[in-house]
Amino acid sequence: MGLVPESELTVERSRFSGALTVFTLLFVLLMGRFFYLQILHGDEFREKARVSFTYKERVPARRGVIRDRNGKVVAENAPRFALTILPHALEKADVRKKTLDKLGQLLGLTDQEREEIETTIADKLKASQGWQPFVVRNELVSEMCPYDGEKLDLLAGHDNHRHKHKKKRSDAGHLFCGTCGLTHVGLDKSATRCPHDRGRLTWQSSEKHHASCSKCRRSYVTSPVCPHDGALLSSISHNLSCSVCKRHFSNEVAVIKAHKHELPGVDIKTTFLRRYPSRYLAAHVTGYMNLVNVKDRERAKGIYGLRDRIGRAGVEAALEPVLRGKPGEAEFFKGTGQDVLGGFSSSDPGHDVWLTIDSKLQNEVRQAIRYFRSAAAVVLDPRTGEILASYSTPGYDPNAWSRRLSKERWERIKANPYYPMVNKALTSYAPGSVYKIVTALAILNEGIWPPETTINCPGRYHYGGRDFRCHNRRGHGDMDLVDALKYSCDVYFYRAGEELGMDRLAEYGHAYGYGEPTGIEVREDKGRVPTKKWHNDHTRLGFRPGLTLSTAIGQGALTASPLQVARSFAALANGGKVLESRLIKQFTDEQGEVVQRFLPIEVGKLPGTPEQLALIREGLVRVVNDRDGTGRRVALDMMVVAGKTGTAEAAQSRPGAEEDLKRWLLEDHAWFAGYAPADDPQVVVVAFLEHGGSGGKNAGPVVKRILESWVRLGFYRGSPPPPDPTPTRPARRRGR
Repeated sequence: MGLVPESELTVERSRFSGALTVFTLLFVLLMGRFFYLQILHGDEFREKARVSFTYKERVPARRGVIRDRNGKVVAENAPRFALTILPHALEKADVRKKTLDKLGQLLGLTDQEREEIETTIADKLKASQGWQPFVVRNELVSEMCPYDGEKLDLLAGHDNHRHKHKKKRSDAGHLFCGTCGLTHVGLDKSATRCPHDRGRLTWQSSEKHHASCSKCRRSYVTSPVCPHDGALLSSISHNLSCSVCKRHFSNEVAVIKAHKHELPGVDIKTTFLRRYPSRYLAAHVTGYMNLVNVKDRERAKGIYGLRDRIGRAGVEAALEPVLRGKPGEAEFFKGTGQDVLGGFSSSDPGHDVWLTIDSKLQNEVRQAIRYFRSAAAVVLDPRTGEILASYSTPGYDPNAWSRRLSKERWERIKANPYYPMVNKALTSYAPGSVYKIVTALAILNEGIWPPETTINCPGRYHYGGRDFRCHNRRGHGDMDLVDALKYSCDVYFYRAGEELGMDRLAEYGHAYGYGEPTGIEVREDKGRVPTKKWHNDHTRLGFRPGLTLSTAIGQGALTASPLQVARSFAALANGGKVLESRLIKQFTDEQGEVVQRFLPIEVGKLPGTPEQLALIREGLVRVVNDRDGTGRRVALDMMVVAGKTGTAEAAQSRPGAEEDLKRWLLEDHAWFAGYAPADDPQVVVVAFLEHGGSGGKNAGPVVKRILESWVRLGFYRGSPPPPDPTPTRPARRRGR
């Protein structure tokens, strides 16, 4: 074998060198790319890779429970079940059809609902989002009514109350229309009464194909054809009934779980919804919750998810940061069968909130004012500022507002002329004569005249070219301070207002806490104590001296809430300490350990000497306990009550109001504010009746009933004191 020529070796070497250079260059480029991907941008690309095969879900925090002062739950978390579908599992047309057929049969889906589900599945698959489940129904029925949160009862076995000895009935005869989504009940043409509540049936035509009950509003048909669209009805069975809204339901959660093996891609997600077991009892105190909106999420960036709920009123809104807790997060790896949990950060539960409210006393207050068209009452502990009860009527059901508020219910609420959503215990109105304790203290402390000085009341007071009338048109005669309080003599306090002047009188109003926040933790109306400047800035004619006379008797531009009135009487009762009003007793954690306890806070002191305050208190004792006092209807045998009546002129007009409402609007506001026992004050009670008539005649008996309940429930500490030994003064003409 001969030697390879030098020229060929040179060529081979050149080729090898070139190949080596190319290989080296490729290797360097590859290593550079590896360096770029794994070193320089490794974290970024690892995150992208992770996102491509994982997804995250928020783990909602347990919202704190709201309890009354004794631990009774007034707002809790009830399970809420949402139905979801995973589009990837229904990618095949035959599987999809079979699944949706079964789902429609179990849940009674309308044609429109089914069409929307199919469209969503197709859109998700087309957008490569088949692994993202979507919600079909936000709230499946389980054990709670989806409309008002009431616990559902088993339907079968109910007796007809008019036919107790007849065969027990069930609710298996319901007919469902897949086109319009309405449910009807089968009925014989000969029926004239609703089989549910014996209400009179209204037949829609002479052929008697369709009837409705005016009482429960059930719809009845005599043939399996929808009376609205002519579609064929299908039979469905209900086994649950709501005692509040009277609707009938099936346990959809149980039904879906029982048929889970026939429903690929269908799942039930459990969250929690707010439930208020007492319903109307503490609605204005607790408030309610509903879904967050865009503004909520912008104000609290990163805190709320799209489907989160937020407190909208009362304690739910005021203590939202305390109650809501902090959500966690769960990370799942996408699998061909079942997703696998990859990571988890736990949520931090919210604190439980304990109110100062006592539910039993709250219910007694509700019973005392429930038949008035519009009213409020407050029960306060003058030693601590704790609110033991606060009720406003008419009220509302917070369960309805936290769920699906029907259009019909919303229309009824809007049309209610007595404003059920307004908490009248924290809304300001003209206080009338209960405000005279302010003017009385100003008289004494400013030395306008000695308390024994008498002012003659002829039934009117002429000032500034006009007559300011007393409520007793015949006049009270000569009145000293105690008499003026006892008979609620307007002329006496007109004279005092003239001497004091608007601004000096306003100083004493603020000293009592009028026109100032009470310190309560929820939103309130702080009212108004007018001054000369306020009148010049806000009224067309500006300040006029006669306005002071109206303010001195609690009228004019002056406004105050029932809670403010209660706090002012508490300050007078406890020796002059103006305390913050409190609705919250303490916060506790999930284990029941106290996190924060709230103690009384003194924010001011009434001007005046103990002797001056005692003189005003004497007048309030005589208001109730003298035979001719304006508050004599409040007197109790078991203890001495002190208090003050108030009747504030408040005539109003509303365009388009019906005659009955017009008459109501022309009535005065009725007030009574009192405390007991007079020698050892343990409770303050204020009743306010909007356009309720007379303070002594109408509001006084309400306070008496509440005081009797307060004693009966065991709040009173100590044996009842003996009757007041102070002799009754000679009778005068009666006031109001």
